[in-house]
Amino acid sequence: MKLLIRVIIADDETRICKLIEHLINWEELGMEIVGIADNGIDALGLVEKAHPDLVITDIRMPGYDGLELIEKAKAINEKLEFIIISGYEEFAYAQKAIEYGVKDYLCKPINQDSLLKALHRVKEALKAKTRHSSLEQEYQSIKKDVGKIRRSFLHNLLLFPEEGFPENTLAEINQNYYFHFQDGCFRVMIIKIDGQGEAKPSTDEISAQLTETLLTALSEVTVETEIVLSNSSIVVLINYAPEEKAKLEAVFVKLLNEYKGRLIPFGLMVTIGYGTEVTELKAITTSITAAQGAIDDRILKGVGRIIEFSQAPTGAIFNADRYYEFTRRFTKAVELVDHTEIKKVINGLKEDLSRQQVSGSEIKRLVREVGNTYYITMRNSHLKIEDATYEQTMLEHAIDNCYALDQLFQELTDQITGSLSKLMADKSQKNVSQIKQAKMYIEQNYMKNITLEDLGSYLGFNSSYFSSFFKKETGTSFVEYLSKVRMEKAKELLKEPGLRIQDVCLMVGYNDVKYFTKLFIKHTGLKPNEFRKLFA
Repeated sequence: MKLLIRVIIADDETRICKLIEHLINWEELGMEIVGIADNGIDALGLVEKAHPDLVITDIRMPGYDGLELIEKAKAINEKLEFIIISGYEEFAYAQKAIEYGVKDYLCKPINQDSLLKALHRVKEALKAKTRHSSLEQEYQSIKKDVGKIRRSFLHNLLLFPEEGFPENTLAEINQNYYFHFQDGCFRVMIIKIDGQGEAKPSTDEISAQLTETLLTALSEVTVETEIVLSNSSIVVLINYAPEEKAKLEAVFVKLLNEYKGRLIPFGLMVTIGYGTEVTELKAITTSITAAQGAIDDRILKGVGRIIEFSQAPTGAIFNADRYYEFTRRFTKAVELVDHTEIKKVINGLKEDLSRQQVSGSEIKRLVREVGNTYYITMRNSHLKIEDATYEQTMLEHAIDNCYALDQLFQELTDQITGSLSKLMADKSQKNVSQIKQAKMYIEQNYMKNITLEDLGSYLGFNSSYFSSFFKKETGTSFVEYLSKVRMEKAKELLKEPGLRIQDVCLMVGYNDVKYFTKLFIKHTGLKPNEFRKLFA
């Protein structure tokens, strides 16, 4: 899971802060707001405490103005990025801001497009800083170790595939990284070790042993070979002459059989993923992606074999409408803490995917999205998971290491239901849990003539207490919430052309069509028949 870019907003106009906060889908952009201040002094305090990566600040504020804030904040963290906003198009301010390294200067009124573009520019700048800092630190620490320098080349390609490398020629790469690459063919192979055998050595130990065998076998048919170990995988970069291709593939077939013989007694399995062959090292990230895709495909094709990456057929990306419907049902089940429904919708997604021509990489991407959706739903529901970062890391690790479709979805289900069970066992979440149960009861019985007394009795409260409790915890009354649920269900039913409006009225718990219509207009701004014309 990638870390979010931390953002502080500083403006003495509260409405401007709120506007900036709500103009952008921060999470989608990979950012999070960690503080809002209405003066320069508080903003500087947030810089010290919240450790932001970006500060969006007004030029005119009490305490410290924007430029003073930038100067003092830079003294705390010289890597901070800034976006200045102002009601004044003043060259002097802009010029001074540039001296401090400010990349963007936005004039009020702020619009979404200009703010979004500025944020994207800052994001790219921070990304470049991170990469440069990472490379510089790594290079300085290992420049005396040729083996580490060589491996760092491949490690960086794995970590930052979209960045490639700055060198333009093989000669430059050879000089900077101590390689002996020659013109010819380049390819990446990934050897993945799977399994949970008992009394076995660690996969790192085994990978180290297999690496020695691999280097010896490849030395006779390659010009250059480099190997790194990554997440129970052996990643191999090879450079070879075109005429050696058949011999090279024969070597990997032989190695696969040898590895299987050594690993099966430990309850382990091995799979080799072939990346695409490229004729220029500049294109090697294509081969890396293909090798990773081939390894991901083992959840569909099985382990203990060589899998060559094949481009997914046109239209093989999972249908967006079906995934939207899954997300809607899944989110609702999570909000209601309905374990049975969670298992049902996740299993439904698995069954749906198993009938489609979808790649293993696409399936794992969707599973990651489901995991992210769970944690986002928890945050939106104000349910605090104390060790959320650890849970997300464990889920990511599990996804990477699943080698069968059933296993993948079982891991997903277990992680989510286990997290929910742990959360609901926490007494500090008791009130939230009771509200979730109340909402679940409403979701399951909205079509009946349910009352506050029914709900209070179901949860073991008297109706008077529960009425105030529900309003306090949700910000809305029982009647308003029930009406909202019924209207949402009505919207779904109105999309079915075979149902009359009278039928829909009865199906969502109302006997009076006029009253139903009045509530529907209040909820949507449209009459039921108008809604049907637009959305059916």
